[in-house]
Amino acid sequence: MEDERKFINRRKLLKKYAAGERDFAGIRISSSGLDGEDLQEIDLSEADLIGVDLSGSNLSHANLSGAKMLCVNLTNANLSYANLRGVDLSGADCIGTDFSNANLNDAIFTAAIFDGANLYRAAIGGTAKFIKTDFRGAKNFPPLGEGVLVYQTFREDGSFFKGPDWIE
Repeated sequence: MEDERKFINRRKLLKKYAAGERDFAGIRISSSGLDGEDLQEIDLSEADLIGVDLSGSNLSHANLSGAKMLCVNLTNANLSYANLRGVDLSGADCIGTDFSNANLNDAIFTAAIFDGANLYRAAIGGTAKFIKTDFRGAKNFPPLGEGVLVYQTFREDGSFFKGPDWIE
């Protein structure tokens, strides 16, 4: 079955965003990236953002729920107050990313790097999965909610959690 997601390139997305459009749910975007862009309150729910460079972008208050964000570069991006429920951040580079007050419930964090990321008041629970994730150097790491799976993950203080274990 052919992927029915609508493909959009950087230039077209930015033009529509500048014209006031915010709903880009379910799109596929080229891996050329949106680094350094101001995309506050954009709706990229269920979008295919695999390999996209979002470094330095402002995605505060964005809806990224259910997005595929494998191998995304989020270095120094602002995702404060963003909805990332059910997002797949496997292999993502989240160095210095601001996740303050973000919803990260049910997200997948396989082999993601969070060095220097700010997780102040971020919600992490549900079926969230931390597999071979590196939180060394992360700031304001919140308590994990019930149902979270942790396996072979470095905690923010540098300690290693071999796991597997589910938070109860």
